Amino acid sequence: MRIFIELSGEHPTLPRAEALAAMEAERVEVRALSWNSRVLHLDGSGPVERAVRRLGLARAAWEELARGDLDALRAYAREVDLARRTFRVRAQDRGGRMDAHAVEEVLGAEFARTGRVDLTSPGLDLRVLLGDELVLGRSLFQVERSALEARKVARRRFARPISVHPKFARALVNLSRAPTGGLLLDPFCGTGGILLEASRLGMRALGSDISREMIEGARTSLRALEAEAHLATADAGTPPWRDGRVLAVASDLPYGRATSTHGEPLTRLYDRAFAGFAQVLPRGGFAAVVVPTGRAVEIGERHLELVERHEYRVHRSLTRIFCAFLKSH
Repeated sequence: MRIFIELSGEHPTLPRAEALAAMEAERVEVRALSWNSRVLHLDGSGPVERAVRRLGLARAAWEELARGDLDALRAYAREVDLARRTFRVRAQDRGGRMDAHAVEEVLGAEFARTGRVDLTSPGLDLRVLLGDELVLGRSLFQVERSALEARKVARRRFARPISVHPKFARALVNLSRAPTGGLLLDPFCGTGGILLEASRLGMRALGSDISREMIEGARTSLRALEAEAHLATADAGTPPWRDGRVLAVASDLPYGRATSTHGEPLTRLYDRAFAGFAQVLPRGGFAAVVVPTGRAVEIGERHLELVERHEYRVHRSLTRIFCAFLKSH
């Protein structure tokens, strides 16, 4: 299946990395790949549609139907029999080189020969990307951005000021390459935001935190949102889980003055935590983590192989680094 994914544009590399990691998690074989700052094109075989439904840092995904110049797309439209189904054609051109409305009218007229226009709730939602060549696609999935906003920590039963946004929590779950149905561990689960997204994506969620208050609060929030997770009070450096049972780790590691480390220096805590990740993960398993400094990344490399890193500047004094580590041996 040839598809194009409209990326959110909230970061230059992280949305694309999330999409590719989701494909890897679902065992999609990617045969061809290209991208620009806002659109990722790929040709893949396997459960592509299931993979795109995992995404948090995207806007929509479309199955490619035709590409070329306007005449090529018109020829495709003439050959299609919509059998009176309803449809909508929308064109998008950020470069301003073509008249999007004119393209919509031309293709709409061709499809209307066998179909019926419905701009509100069409049975077939079509998108045209305008550029050096035109690409026509049908909608596979629209990311529910409003639903992600509704799950922000401030709107949950148990809240703390330091908590990753649901769209980034979902991206972190995807960077962990956790398969659908697989067991994912967040050993610094805090308010439970990462576990919430993992549960909604069909993973078996396992969370721990050294703070009993956090565990009880996360349990309250997750139950209220009908999300399933097994929670335990535990130290991340000495995980009480059987080695190899956990398939992936996704976690936002503690940082800064506002986070309690029970007096332990962060560098020592990180070193023990990454050692714990290496202990519980199987060979080939990934740990996707958010850390505050390059020094923390270096600590992680003592125990696991760094596969990718993406620096996200929150504000002038705070940068978050999204990393994926692999247990290669």
